[in-house]
Amino acid sequence: MAETLPALSEGEKQCLRLVAQGFNSKEIARQLHVSEHTVDQRVRTSLRKFGVPSRKEAARLFVSVAEPAPQSDTYQPLIYQPEPLASDPEPASSLVQPDRPDGQTEHKTLLNRILAFGPPLGGSTNELSKDGRLLAMIRAAVLTGVGVVTLLLLIAGAFTVLG
Repeated sequence: MAETLPALSEGEKQCLRLVAQGFNSKEIARQLHVSEHTVDQRVRTSLRKFGVPSRKEAARLFVSVAEPAPQSDTYQPLIYQPEPLASDPEPASSLVQPDRPDGQTEHKTLLNRILAFGPPLGGSTNELSKDGRLLAMIRAAVLTGVGVVTLLLLIAGAFTVLG
């Protein structure tokens, strides 16, 4: 039965195994320490080699041909079990900060939320609406413009003082 298996690279095999376990491209990329684009490219190549339209079908075929189910009823666990993927942190849209050591809860003001710079560490799921995304892009553009103008004014001031 192994003769019907197309020639797959080790990366393609790894990706198909994880697709068969229900992981999406982002999760696979994290586990294999590659980019999502690399995962998607490996899966697309596998689809072509198997001649199937979906990633689930390619994974199912790969697992059934390359790794048939054990014949006995006993299950022997693997020596190495991959670490489970870390769950995403709380959404960045939370208005309340975690409790402080003094027992008070700090509420973010609107100004603090507007001036917040960059995404939270570790990333988070983007739960913004289209309007929220547009506002975030406008905020980034305005802050960038203010920074550039400030830098130019500082440089011009330095030239006038030195000149």
